[in-house]
Amino acid sequence: MSQFHENISEELLARYLAETATEEERNIVDNWRAISLENEQELAAYRFIWMHSASIPQRKEVNTDLAWNKVKKKMEASAATVPPVSREPRRIDFDQRPASKKFPVTIWAAAVVALLVMAFGWFYINQKQSAPLTVATTNNTKEQLLPDGTKVFLNYNSAITYPEDFKGDLRTVSLQGEAFFDVTPDKEHPFVINANGTEIRVLGTSFNVKAYEKAPVRVDVATGKVLVSNASKKVELMKGQSAEVLSDTIKSLQANMNVMGYRTQVFDFTATNLNEVIATIRDGYHVDVRLTNQQIAQCRLTIKFEKEPLDATLAVIAETLNLDLRKEGKVYWLDGDGCQ
Repeated sequence: MSQFHENISEELLARYLAETATEEERNIVDNWRAISLENEQELAAYRFIWMHSASIPQRKEVNTDLAWNKVKKKMEASAATVPPVSREPRRIDFDQRPASKKFPVTIWAAAVVALLVMAFGWFYINQKQSAPLTVATTNNTKEQLLPDGTKVFLNYNSAITYPEDFKGDLRTVSLQGEAFFDVTPDKEHPFVINANGTEIRVLGTSFNVKAYEKAPVRVDVATGKVLVSNASKKVELMKGQSAEVLSDTIKSLQANMNVMGYRTQVFDFTATNLNEVIATIRDGYHVDVRLTNQQIAQCRLTIKFEKEPLDATLAVIAETLNLDLRKEGKVYWLDGDGCQ
């Protein structure tokens, strides 16, 4: 398909989502998505459909070139009778194509419609959802209310894609980034999250999902039960349990409530290495905090913070461990000679 989206072709988006694009092509898409929120939302919508299409049953290999030629001949024969498209299509600049490769606009319009139907039709039929998709993105933190009453608290640089109304047997959404879910109970309609090849399925519970690109998906359960699965394994998690999803396995862990600190601003440390404490504070407050040396990285800290300002939190850590705290620009530094 050769439809263009602000100089980004759908073939390039497909290679990007399939992780087969070259480094140069990935840079092109990353630069495009950073231009505007609309581009980020469009990519999130494509990712949602792409992830669902992975579950389409595979059939025997076919000759796509032969099939396309047959379709093109049929479209040429019936182009004059193609009904108008109900939704205004995105502009396609056909005049930029070489004269030898131009087709009548009606044929190209029919081609676009036909391919979109073939690519996305299964998804909408299977989900029984005719409502358009909604994409909620944020560069900070944001609470989003879904159509079923489920509350989603998005962390920095995250996006969730969902239909305007849940009409099928499943309440299916897609997540890119990190979010805390407080799911409205509904035993007849399970709530399903697709996140970087991982499926999280619940009936009604609360939990945190971290699903950033090029990193394992992590699920931490606050209440209830959660079923986590990838292509080869399934694991049921209870309150206080966690899992890290790798490419070929799922690693069970103890839930770390501190990972939800970006939402709660509550951090509870028990004999925790300062290196881990600082990493948690960095993620929870979204600030740059660093240690000047590795001698103090292994200092252990037992303390709890509840909705404390960042400066107060860091000052207490420095005082407790007899460290010096300073700020240079936007970077906080902790310095000292180590722990006895």
